[in-house]
Parts: sequence; C-alpha cells; structure tokens
Amino acid sequence: MHPGLTVPIDWRRPADRRAWQIWWNADDGFGQVFPRPRPSEVASFYDIDAYYTHAERYKPDVEAEAESVGLLGKVLGALAYRFERGAEPTSAWWRSIIPAGSENGLEIGCGDGDRMRTFGPHLRHVRGVEPDPRAVRVARERGLDVMEGTAEQLPAEVQDRRYDLIVFSHVLEHTLDPVLALANARELLTEDGVMSVEVPNNASEGSRRMGPRWRWLDVPRHLNFFTPESLQACAEAAGLKVQAVLYRGYVRQFLPDWMVDEARITAEMERRDVTQADIDAQVRHSARLFAATALAEPRKKYDSVRVICTRD
Repeated sequence: MHPGLTVPIDWRRPADRRAWQIWWNADDGFGQVFPRPRPSEVASFYDIDAYYTHAERYKPDVEAEAESVGLLGKVLGALAYRFERGAEPTSAWWRSIIPAGSENGLEIGCGDGDRMRTFGPHLRHVRGVEPDPRAVRVARERGLDVMEGTAEQLPAEVQDRRYDLIVFSHVLEHTLDPVLALANARELLTEDGVMSVEVPNNASEGSRRMGPRWRWLDVPRHLNFFTPESLQACAEAAGLKVQAVLYRGYVRQFLPDWMVDEARITAEMERRDVTQADIDAQVRHSARLFAATALAEPRKKYDSVRVICTRD
C-alpha cells in the first residue's frame, strides 16, 4: 500500500480537526485508513446526532433540502429513476435469494433494525448484532432480537445455532479486520446458506470525481475501501465462495439529501459554512455525473457493490 487520499477533516464532527490518511493498493483496488485507530477509539467516531443509526435523535429537513436543490436538482432525481437497474434489496429480492425452507437469519451490524424487518418475514427467526448501544435500544423497542457486539467479536448468544441467511449491509467498511469479520460469520452459515455482503463501491465514477468529498467515503467511520474486485478477494480470503456480484445505488446519488451533504462536506473541508452557491455548484456537478453514468457499466455507475456468497 501507498499513501492515497488525504481527508482533511471528519465532516460529521468538524470540531475534531484531525486529518486522515487513506493508503491504497492500486493493483488490488483496496484501501485502508492508516494508522489504524485503537478499538477503544472507534466508538467516539459515532458520537454524533446526524447518523442513520440514530434515527430517534436526528430528523433531516426534507422539504428544505428539496427546495435548496432547485428545479435542476429535482429533474436529475426524476431522470435517474429512468436509468435505475440496480439490485435494490426489497422484500421480494430477499425472498428470491433466501433458500427454500430457511428458518434462521442473522444481520451483523443491523443498526436500528430496518433491514431485519424487510427480510425477516421470509424466515422463522431473525437475530441482529450491533455495536452501537443506542441503535440496539431502538431495535429492541421495535421488538427485534438484537444483541450488542461486533463482527470481530460476535456475542456468545448468537453462536448457539447456524443461520440460513447472514447479512452485512454497509458494515464491512467499518470493521478493523474485515477478513476476520467474514470468517467469523462463515462459521455460523449453514451448508446451504447464503451470505449477502454490501459495501460502498470505490470504483464508481461518483467516488472518482468527488475524491475525499464523496459522501460514501465517510472517514473515519469507514476504515476499509473496496472495489468489486477487492470485495470478492476479501470474501474468498475468509473461505467463502462468491456466487454473484450485484450493484445498487444510482438514484440516491441524485436526490436532494445526497447533493446537499456533498456540498456541506466541501464547505466543512474548507472550514466554512455551506452556502446556497455551494449547493448550486454541487447540483451542476451532479448533472455532469448523470451525463457520464446513465449508460455506464455497473461498476462505474452504482455507489454500492454486493456479493452473494456460500460456504463452498
């Protein structure tokens, strides 16, 4: 690995003025934050209101965001829907990949449990593991079976059975040891079970054009940076067999919250408040991105990549 991107600030915690370095292996298409943070330090990266696992604490102003992107921003979102061909993880999609007769499911890094409620109806019992105690509390209040723990150190309570479906959805990029995380999960997968692993796609054109300002980069909460090739290699290193490579996340790159956030990231990295001019500039950037990607190959078009794996 060699020094790659420098991320000058954690835009979600601007009071912390530390810069972060991403080291990159161009041959393998894989990057990591270096130096690696201590495990005891990682929890502090999530001590923020505006984070998706803290839904009970943060409510974005959707109407204000939609108004700020103007007519062009709204048109971009509508146009992007016409070119969306990604494998969105709907209830029907989960039903299509879960083996017949499956009973048990496990989501590692389940947040507040939204995804569990999507694929859960197709299984007899679903469990979740989540390191954030606030998200665990919200999930339990929703009646979900969720335990506190990490992918590298799974709680003993989930190791008493094997699972027909194991899900990692935008989790592997947060782990200190992604291969260990997948290897631990593999040991809990049934012989005929499937594992779904999704991460941000750092081979995407959106990532390339925005660099350290890409919304899905999210350093230092994201510690690992994958391309489709390195995600497959990571799964294989954990003893899994990759059965399919899928992509998702086109439309959301052209929705108001995404464009406003990337404008905010730009402003925070320049250590100033975001302005309407920043948002207008980001909308124009998004228009150029749409023109370059509407008909592009999937690895360039979509912001996320997913592998479907089995034990053998």
